[in-house]
Amino acid sequence: MDALFGLLGQVIESILSVIPRMVIVRATHRGIKWVMGAQAKAVEPGITVYWPLVTDMEVQVVARQTADIPNQVLTTQDRKQVVVGSFLVFGINDIVQALGERNWDVESTVRDITQGAIVEEITKRTLDELLNGVAGGRDSEFHIELTENCRKQLRQFGVYVHRAGITDCAVCKVHKILGSEVSTRWNEGE
Repeated sequence: MDALFGLLGQVIESILSVIPRMVIVRATHRGIKWVMGAQAKAVEPGITVYWPLVTDMEVQVVARQTADIPNQVLTTQDRKQVVVGSFLVFGINDIVQALGERNWDVESTVRDITQGAIVEEITKRTLDELLNGVAGGRDSEFHIELTENCRKQLRQFGVYVHRAGITDCAVCKVHKILGSEVSTRWNEGE
């Protein structure tokens, strides 16, 4: 009986694949459709119709979004370990670049590139420079440079960065577990 229902489901799915489908794209979203699997075309907000037999379609949020970037343990220029939490405020300004040509998962790309930019910005500063920059607020030189770095790197993926910043920053102690031994390393001078 299950096999019969499975076969019936496949028949219905095959019939539906030749019937045009209507999709409503919200104002905060954009769509992208691949015609014959190759041509990526942007779909603007509104009602659009496509043929599922020859077209694949995906709708993505393009409006302002915030990504919470995972914490990172990094070493400053003066060899101090810090743990930092961060965020990125972004939007998608080119849906074809974001999903259709060079990228598969926008959220992962945003996280990965932002984490790399944070490493670049923190490792070129001393602990005092970092703490003063983070404490300086959103208009500090540190946050402006971090935002510009992320913006420059994410532009090629159709992502516009509104703002990047550090939410948490603390000097830390690193425990490295090697087999049955535990190696503890404090920041030098502490």
